Amino acid sequence: MCGIIGYIGERAAGPILLEGLQRLEYRGYDSAGIAVMDRDGAVAVLKRSGKLAELVNGDLIPEGATGIGHTRWATHGAATDRNAHPHTSSNGDVVVVHNGIVENYRALRERLTADGAEFSSDTDAEVIPQLISWHLARSADFPTALRAALGEIEGGNALVLLHRAEPDRLYAARLGSAGGIVLGFGEDEMFLASDLPALLPHTARVRYLEDGEIATVMRAGLRISDAEGRPVEATAKAVGLDPVAVAKGPYKHFMLKEIMEQPRALSDTIRGRAHLDPASVSLEDIPFADEDLARLQRVLVIGMGTSLHACMIGRSYMEQLGGVAADFDNAAEFRYREPLLGPETLVISVSQSGETVDTLGAMAHVREHWQAPQITICNVVGAESTRLAEGTFYVRCTPEIGVASSKTFVASIAALYLLACRIGHARGHLDDAALADALEALLTAPSLVDRSLEMADGACVGFAERFRELEDLLVLGRGLEYPVAMEAALKCKELSYIHAEGYAAGEMKHGPIALIDARFPALALMPRNALYPKMWSNVLQVQARGGPLIAIGEEADTDLAALADHFIPVPAAPALLTPFTLTPAAQLLAYHLAAERGLDIDQPRNLAKTVTVE
Repeated sequence: MCGIIGYIGERAAGPILLEGLQRLEYRGYDSAGIAVMDRDGAVAVLKRSGKLAELVNGDLIPEGATGIGHTRWATHGAATDRNAHPHTSSNGDVVVVHNGIVENYRALRERLTADGAEFSSDTDAEVIPQLISWHLARSADFPTALRAALGEIEGGNALVLLHRAEPDRLYAARLGSAGGIVLGFGEDEMFLASDLPALLPHTARVRYLEDGEIATVMRAGLRISDAEGRPVEATAKAVGLDPVAVAKGPYKHFMLKEIMEQPRALSDTIRGRAHLDPASVSLEDIPFADEDLARLQRVLVIGMGTSLHACMIGRSYMEQLGGVAADFDNAAEFRYREPLLGPETLVISVSQSGETVDTLGAMAHVREHWQAPQITICNVVGAESTRLAEGTFYVRCTPEIGVASSKTFVASIAALYLLACRIGHARGHLDDAALADALEALLTAPSLVDRSLEMADGACVGFAERFRELEDLLVLGRGLEYPVAMEAALKCKELSYIHAEGYAAGEMKHGPIALIDARFPALALMPRNALYPKMWSNVLQVQARGGPLIAIGEEADTDLAALADHFIPVPAAPALLTPFTLTPAAQLLAYHLAAERGLDIDQPRNLAKTVTVE
């Protein structure tokens, strides 16, 4: 969630960078820093932990007309001066500000260290200038070295760079969707930022950097190339100053914007919490010590709607990663029962707004009648749920405007995964090596979502065109795919106004199969995991009764693609991470169907973002 700013022109860069960072401070306030380069290539770096105000307290702003800036939400490495951005190569020639997660940074760091690089931080970001410098020593020019380095980096990342030998330009690059870069065109000056609002005081002519693109930015304009170095069109586009249009960016609907923001939302949820060296989970607003978690005998996860489906997945994470008995419950029903709770039961509530009335009622019920500890997962700082629970896990998504939840769903799943890892390690269910493996797998989730969005989008458009008149849909899944099926059906109901039902596939024979005919298709969620043969049997039963089969499966699954009437590909994923590949495809399916029907996607009929009445 880090903020990035850049400037090159005739004016003093320092004040422009600091102003831009003020507008981006919501993206991170663990530390801040700027690097300014003068016309002779001399670079001055000023960085410090804490909020932006700490950066300029008593320090002179470096002079120069070219610079980059950063405000950090800590991920790899604590919020300290040494971990603040910008980061430089060992020889000081390459300076980088970075947003994202370098998933393979450990292997890169070990290789570079063995080759003589000296690291001065604990961050994954520092491998980027070190790796570029390594390639630069073996390449003819900086763009070649940059492309070579980007080819080795795994994960979604955005970066802006200075090269000390080229004081007349900046460089920017984007890999995946976990971090964006907007380029702003001025008069004999150029601007760069993570988000459009940081540029609007200076220009309304912009160009978004796309996945795989590299920009060479000069005072008079820029050049853009793809990952292979081929030139790409770099024309500016005028944007209006309407706040809604600005917030929506290049997307037609907030819903689509928020679906596409999910890689970045996941990165923001995970960063600073999953550590690999040594393996640990840091949860800053959770007051329970390992001894408290080790005493747990049960975990109960409660929520409503989309959040309830996250709870269903969280139950499995608590069992498999946490090694503790777990269950989920509908908050509206829970509060009117007499459940058996006690101090050995941890109650986790999930609510993106933290204001859902049934969930708040359930939390108050626990607080009034039992001594059970509570943690809430929430996206809104200071929400009511955070005042009822002893601990809070903020998912750190930017505001979700579309009424139907999207990015907060996957972020909540990641939060539950991290909580389960923390509990499992405290209870001795996960040793250090197993915890490291589990966290390293989770760090791939943003790129899995990114690839799923890219793979599935065209097939979902084709589905919407083909099934435009669809009125009924049965969505089938097993294991972790069952709650995703429930969520997929809910999205179809919310956005497309069709009758969709999510079912555990093994339950289909106990009633729903009676509905299957040529006008009642089934959507099957079928990653190639341990339950794949069972799902195969279930979908054959659908086809035997004349029902059209739509399948979401792994891109290499040619058998499923041949069997299905319509196939939507997603990347393969580890068994516990399949919700991160299947969910984006299901969301796009519902979105494109609603768009094909011309419906009000951001504000579906009869729905509100936060349910505050029973």
